[in-house]
Amino acid sequence: MTRADEGAIAGFRERFAQIMVESGMPRMAARVYAALLVTDSGRLSAAELADRLGAGAPAISGAVKYLVQVRLVERGREPGTRHDFCRIHEHTWSEFISQSDPTLVRIEAGSGEGTALLGLDSPAGRRLDETRRFFAFMREEIKESMAKWSRLQEAERRISQQG
Repeated sequence: MTRADEGAIAGFRERFAQIMVESGMPRMAARVYAALLVTDSGRLSAAELADRLGAGAPAISGAVKYLVQVRLVERGREPGTRHDFCRIHEHTWSEFISQSDPTLVRIEAGSGEGTALLGLDSPAGRRLDETRRFFAFMREEIKESMAKWSRLQEAERRISQQG
């Protein structure tokens, strides 16, 4: 890879990180995530991340902790060594969306509890009921969309194996 390629990739990495920041992700977490995303292996050590991003170890550590917490990446260790690494999940976004159901269930249930407490005859009760119905709807849509995504992925795998 040439220096020009490296510069273009670094520029893209920062532009993509900015998209993630504008979507609500903390800045350093977005930069770490983007760095992992543009790496062929999808895996970098904390030192490699710090070097590529020009950031200190505490900033990298905090970003990785956040990304692990929201299940976008995982930490690992090289067998037989003390070298930790951070790895992006193979199917990051489908995994992320698939794992959102427990949160959606809690929001739906909590909204239902509020609706029962406040009643549909109050504006607050109606807002909570709309929230409950929306999250019930989204859970079903996500389930259907993930099934469709799995079918599409399987079809692509079969095509690539034939070719």
